[in-house]
Amino acid sequence: MVVGIDISKDWFDAAWLVDGQVRCQQFAYTDEGIEQLLEQTPVGATFVMEATGTYHARLALRLFEAERHVSVVNPLVIKRYGQMRLLRVKTDRADAQLILSYGQSEAPSLWTPASEQVQELQQAHGWLNDLITERTRLLNRQQAHARRARPSAFVISQMELQFKQLQQRIDECEQHLEALVKKSFAGLYERLTTIPAIGVKTAIELIIITDGFTRFDDVKQLCAYVGVSPTTFCSGSSVKGKGGIAKLGQGRIRQLLYLCSWTAKSCNPACKKLYQHLKAMGKPAKVINIAIAHKLLRQAYAVATQNTRFDPNFA
Repeated sequence: MVVGIDISKDWFDAAWLVDGQVRCQQFAYTDEGIEQLLEQTPVGATFVMEATGTYHARLALRLFEAERHVSVVNPLVIKRYGQMRLLRVKTDRADAQLILSYGQSEAPSLWTPASEQVQELQQAHGWLNDLITERTRLLNRQQAHARRARPSAFVISQMELQFKQLQQRIDECEQHLEALVKKSFAGLYERLTTIPAIGVKTAIELIIITDGFTRFDDVKQLCAYVGVSPTTFCSGSSVKGKGGIAKLGQGRIRQLLYLCSWTAKSCNPACKKLYQHLKAMGKPAKVINIAIAHKLLRQAYAVATQNTRFDPNFA
């Protein structure tokens, strides 16, 4: 039995089968509404929902605590599934039925909540990303304002003040994240930073996005999630597209690993060897740096999962 759930801020729609017929019902997104859902749906049902920002988190956790099976699916997967079926209707009720159909046909993997320590890290990490985005937006506005015919001195001073405040909050958030990581993942953090070119920010980012390297069964899954897996684009004899990497993953850690690659090619033995090999083949600098970033990610996975410090002889 599968229950498909489409979640909004104030309510959620659920769809499940009763005597071979689809039953749809809307519940208020409150404690009472969740209790009604539990009372009206079969005990052995699997509840399938999209990862809708933060809205799905409370419902998923309540269902898990009630000892129900829960699956949280990437919204892009559900979107492509609907396009494959040539659906043209977009409503909360229709989306719940679509998720129900997907859960029945694909049997997605079950979801388990992250630990309290990881959830605290994830929330602080999300706030840090928001602050960095806001700082980037402000920098762009400063550059644009400086090119006005007569830039306002008042606006310039206000922007400079806001930038200082933003930078202070970013520094405080980074210090908070580092303290949390050292408290909950001290050993893992120490091992990751033994890898030449992997710094504090990159190590913290890796720990957060991987839930302490417990989220993935193998390194290929991690590379795909980060978005450094190579891709090809060709078909038949006429379509010969340019290859690259699958940028479907986490842009922030991909950016950090790319920055790490600049120093890794001189201080990390395995990365240095890879750099020399690819350069001798005439590969462009960007391709080489991406390959080195991929190598660093694999080294981090090995160090984390094998519970060992970095050893250049086995890199």
